[in-house]
Amino acid sequence: MRDPKGILREYWGHDAFRPLQEDIVRSILDGHDTLALLPTGGGKSVCFQVPGLALPGLTLVISPLIALMRDQVENLHSRNISATYINSSLSWKEIEVKLQMAMDGRYKFLYIAPERIATEMFQARLPRMNVQLVAVDEAHCISQWGYDFRPAYLKIGELRHQLPGVPFAAFTATAPPKVSQDIVDKLGLKNVRSFSKSFRRENLSYRVIETENVAERILQIIRNNEGAGIIYARTRKRVQSLADLLKREGIASAAYHGGMNNEDRNRVQAAWIKNDLRVITATNAFGMGIDKPDVRFVLHFNMPADLESYYQEAGRAGRDGKESVATCFRNIQDLTELQQWVQDKYPTWEQLNAHYEIVCNYFGVSTEAAPPHSLPLDTAAIAKQFNVHPLRLHNSIRVFDQTGILSLNERTEDFGSLMLCVPPESILEYKKRYPDKAFLIDHILRTLGGEAYSDSVRFLPSQWPSRLGITAAELTKHFEQLVARGIITYEPPNSQPTIRFLQARVKLNKQVLGWDKYEMLVAQAKERLKYVERYLEVPGERCRSGLLEEYFGESDGKDCGKCDWCMAKAVGPLDAARVAAITGEIYLELGQETKNIREILEKLSQGDRTQRLEVMRALIDSGKLVRVNALQVRRA
Repeated sequence: MRDPKGILREYWGHDAFRPLQEDIVRSILDGHDTLALLPTGGGKSVCFQVPGLALPGLTLVISPLIALMRDQVENLHSRNISATYINSSLSWKEIEVKLQMAMDGRYKFLYIAPERIATEMFQARLPRMNVQLVAVDEAHCISQWGYDFRPAYLKIGELRHQLPGVPFAAFTATAPPKVSQDIVDKLGLKNVRSFSKSFRRENLSYRVIETENVAERILQIIRNNEGAGIIYARTRKRVQSLADLLKREGIASAAYHGGMNNEDRNRVQAAWIKNDLRVITATNAFGMGIDKPDVRFVLHFNMPADLESYYQEAGRAGRDGKESVATCFRNIQDLTELQQWVQDKYPTWEQLNAHYEIVCNYFGVSTEAAPPHSLPLDTAAIAKQFNVHPLRLHNSIRVFDQTGILSLNERTEDFGSLMLCVPPESILEYKKRYPDKAFLIDHILRTLGGEAYSDSVRFLPSQWPSRLGITAAELTKHFEQLVARGIITYEPPNSQPTIRFLQARVKLNKQVLGWDKYEMLVAQAKERLKYVERYLEVPGERCRSGLLEEYFGESDGKDCGKCDWCMAKAVGPLDAARVAAITGEIYLELGQETKNIREILEKLSQGDRTQRLEVMRALIDSGKLVRVNALQVRRA
């Protein structure tokens, strides 16, 4: 067996593992079932990828997210490691070819969506795969108490009977004690070794600010802090308006959300990672698989509906270990919107029933058979045609996705994917048999290389017509003919979200939807929202970091000493006497001159930084101080 540190050095270029990584790797290689709780940025993937390379056969990685599968497989390819994925975005032919190659030992890693495990196609081929390790990513999805429960995860435990003696390793970033125990029980982990990195981030200061003018406070924070940052908001419209505001104020920024095409998202992400952009405004679609260590602040214009999501998003700050800030805002309007958002996320039985009929009618789904291909999904257009609430309709479709009635792919793509289905030694024969396609086959081989014989290769079809001297329509027709002749598999780009019906139209009933579990999920979502509301209290009941740790079952009762609650406790309340003292110091420091706000605040001795900012803001709002520009003030 290869040395894990040697593998880490060869493929990742690191001489040493991060804390806990080596212990987890050794546990897996010793054949133990393993549960690892590593917060965001803890390097979970390395913990199963290194053992997977050390072991002689295939590692089966179960993951619920198409985007994350694709990112990890592409990352492995960039390190010259053979890997592929199977999920609902692929055609039947592509899945068949990939499973055959997995049986032939052509891959080290096979990423698979949990819904694919129970299919006859996979089950028939599993015994002939040399599976040496099963890694379950986002393992909290198996728990009915998890914030992202996926019923298909419950089938994973059945693999234990088919793969006796194969170690299982479960990974998640956030799991309260009840969820951790549920993971062990549902996966049937035996003599499990558990590893948990502390949820305390020593370099991260948590803050909650109560304000009705969130945008103005965000500008103040950015001006008074250095380095790169992320601002999270709930809607695409808000994300875009925040990016526009920052740009008007001279702050290099851009928006990132699911409504943008893939090329624009990649461009924005790359510019931010290179620090060509200072701030990125984003929906929660942003952040998975992105390891930018020097993020100095994460701001939440809108709070997510659970502390698991907040902890992961806030945890994208300060991965380099340097001091960083995670700030969220509390105002009555946002709390009301958040409560409504949770309510809309879980449609009623009547809404679900109506929405299923609407979707089936729109796409012409019969009771005889499901449409054979993925279909473009425009939720807004469907909602408008049938006069229903678009968000509730979209959330109903997500419920149908989770219960296996259909498959939803929300990721838009400019890339297509292509795979050669004939062996290299037969390619000349096919070129002779179909001479009108020889030019395209040659171009495929030149452009995509030999990798196309073993896996689906992503490429930009939009660039090929000009190179080949044909139209886009002609290229599409050529691709369709090659697919029909069994020479290639081809998935065109998705310019918008798609759905694939996994079964013919049925009479929807509560049993099909697992209604008891659904109602429990609704109750749990409301319970998690109460914890969010508790966290948002100002001034709050205790240390912010301690409250998060308590939620995840770790709290030792010690305060962090750096969150807003701890700082206020250390200096005392912002009462009238302290306001007067800070005001006096500001006037004394300012005199009759125009000065930099940050320099003034740093020279004050009264109160903490938050209190000084609060008083400075009140003086500006009341007109006693005049803001000369974004950074300077003078007395009125």
